[in-house]
Amino acid sequence: MTIIKKLRIKGFKSFASPTELEFGKGFNCVIGANGSGKSNILDSMVFVLGELSAKSIRAEKSSNLIYNGGKTGSPMKEAEVSIVFENEKREFPIDSDEIKLSRFVRQNGQSIYKINDEKRTRQQVLELIKSGKIDPS
Repeated sequence: MTIIKKLRIKGFKSFASPTELEFGKGFNCVIGANGSGKSNILDSMVFVLGELSAKSIRAEKSSNLIYNGGKTGSPMKEAEVSIVFENEKREFPIDSDEIKLSRFVRQNGQSIYKINDEKRTRQQVLELIKSGKIDPS
């Protein structure tokens, strides 16, 4: 079973400041008031796993995934989401105890993908998560 260890969100939707969620083994729960960003956490997970459709992440276009400054803040230039998976049992075909997937989106809608901080293609990310029995949607 693939285990998520961490999720890091920066500049994605309502997350202006870097936010890191650590997950324990077993059941995890995110709670909060309406409008606190709970749905954006799930959107960020789908985003980093390679979802192409901005509409399925509740945005009109990819650039709308970037924090827009709200009422008082400054807009961000890009959004970044990283997810870290445990890999001690080598469920992923990489010789590392952790696998870090990252995705950035810029104002022009361009996405950059990374595996363990090395630039990769979306297809390489999809192949990796498939090997870990993860469905990106």
